[in-house]
Amino acid sequence: MKYFYVLLLTIINTFFASAQNSLLVNFGATNCGNNPPSFSLIKNPLSGNPEVLNTCALHTQLPDFYNVFIAYNPKDSKIYVADIRSEKTKIWRLDMGLPNTITCPNIINTQPDYEYDYVSNNFEFDNNGNLWSFSEYSQPAGTCKLDQFDVNTGKVLNTRILTFPLGLQPTAITSGDLCILPNGRMFATLGANPSRLYEIENYNASTPATAKFLTQLPQNCYGIAYLNGQLEITGFGENCYYFDYDISTNVLGSAKTFQNGQLPIDNSSITPSLGVTKELISANMVTETAYDLTYDIYVRNMGNVTLNNINVKEDLAKVFGAANISNVTASFLAGYNVANLRINPAFNGSTNTSLLMENQKLPNNTSSNNDYYFKIRVSLLVRNLSPNKVYYNSAIGTASINNVLQSIVIIDSSNNGNLAMIDPNNNGNPNEAGENIPTPFSIYSMPVTFLSFDGAVLSDKQHRLKWTVATPTENAKEFIVQYSTNGSLWQYLNRIAVDDPQQGTFEYSYLPDSDGPRLYRLKQVDLDGAFIYSNSILLQSRGNHLIGIYPNPVKDVLYINWGSEESVTVQLLNMNGQLLQTKSIVSGSNFINTQSLANGLYLLKIQTKDNSRVFKFVKQ
Repeated sequence: MKYFYVLLLTIINTFFASAQNSLLVNFGATNCGNNPPSFSLIKNPLSGNPEVLNTCALHTQLPDFYNVFIAYNPKDSKIYVADIRSEKTKIWRLDMGLPNTITCPNIINTQPDYEYDYVSNNFEFDNNGNLWSFSEYSQPAGTCKLDQFDVNTGKVLNTRILTFPLGLQPTAITSGDLCILPNGRMFATLGANPSRLYEIENYNASTPATAKFLTQLPQNCYGIAYLNGQLEITGFGENCYYFDYDISTNVLGSAKTFQNGQLPIDNSSITPSLGVTKELISANMVTETAYDLTYDIYVRNMGNVTLNNINVKEDLAKVFGAANISNVTASFLAGYNVANLRINPAFNGSTNTSLLMENQKLPNNTSSNNDYYFKIRVSLLVRNLSPNKVYYNSAIGTASINNVLQSIVIIDSSNNGNLAMIDPNNNGNPNEAGENIPTPFSIYSMPVTFLSFDGAVLSDKQHRLKWTVATPTENAKEFIVQYSTNGSLWQYLNRIAVDDPQQGTFEYSYLPDSDGPRLYRLKQVDLDGAFIYSNSILLQSRGNHLIGIYPNPVKDVLYINWGSEESVTVQLLNMNGQLLQTKSIVSGSNFINTQSLANGLYLLKIQTKDNSRVFKFVKQ
């Protein structure tokens, strides 16, 4: 009897060339001197060839640079400039034509658009248009208030205490800046002599926020912006400089001359970003060398601006050969096209590889509407498959935001796997080395079928893996347990022999040498040397509170492993923030029934007495 299985080969670290596409918004001056105030949009800021697209003068509105902040609002695609020098906050709202054009406003009013008594210390918008600021700092206590306030009225909508680590608290909150990534992470550079870099955790929860110290900066820095998976941290003294900080590796670069000889006072950024992942859903054998294949392609706007000219290229002929493909179809999955995009009816995967019609837009995630992502199912019949060949298949997403004379192009090659694999290291940049992994397919005669592969984080920080296979396991020799910290390089952990063909359940426990996320997978090897890979699962240890949720995506039951003795409350919410379930859990393995949930994205909020953590999961 012959069997087939999808062969998930060792993930290949493909380097998909892409240009840097974020725009640095710099408030300061056109040179590193005492020029009149202005702000600039700088293209390719961290490259060797930055380019100023526009410089907009503000000398009529502002007498000098000091006590002024700038922020980009993803909800309305406008630039906001705040002046707090007069014990009030004065704000100008500037329309630059995004995403269709990038130009200075024709008229900037002399008087501000908004003025009120609330005085903001730094400010930045999150992707939903919420505006955040610091206030009332106590250096001895290492605390301040973190306020969300209404930009129209200055009314504080909510506030919470932000605690800095004692001994590493900033010298002040009046010097510095904060930035918020499109995926919600917040960073801040604060203080002088020295300036310090922090990540602000739990800032949008109902519990006190905490500042995680990251590094002390070699020079004073007053501005910060997010650019393609990195932070640019800026400052000035005898000269004007910046440092780059890699979010995924926590590495601070050396001091560099600030872009285009300008003066940086405060920064923000416009960060168009597109994430694509691709999963082989089914492979049904028609003959020994012909299969019906079905792929799901998931595409998400991961930036903070609407994307123009959204499309996905699916070149099936390049993978399988034009003469070998037929019955090619493409359609949106139900519930995964809220943006009302249109499929290209001429798509055939060969002479026409565009899945979408031209000139369509994909909004950014600024509300509860699920219009910032879509999923397309592609099916085809493939003939003349070679049993000794692995067929690697990628989908290429493309989009742009436009300047008057040129387009800023955004591109991403698909990562292999489900929705959770679109940006495994959570740095907001899905198009980087190790995250453009093609989806493999091969045909083999395999005796083992994986029924499940799950994991949990135990109270002693051990990672426990459990898997189930169909029996009997004829011709099976062993399982090789592997792990990865980046989804690219996989390392050997252990071998589990298959001694009894009737054994269907296996288990392995392992104590990692450090906290942090780890991916696990199984390589099943036959006596004749043939092998397959299981799906990958992600487990993460977080200090004394160890959390594992699995599987993700989930079908009927979501398991929660909580490693603290403290009893905590778990809330299940949809992406609109509506509460669906509440449950109290204790140390050990717990579960939530998800059988009645509709397919889509959900949030799991774990509330302790000190803080809260929010996880995303997918119901299939």
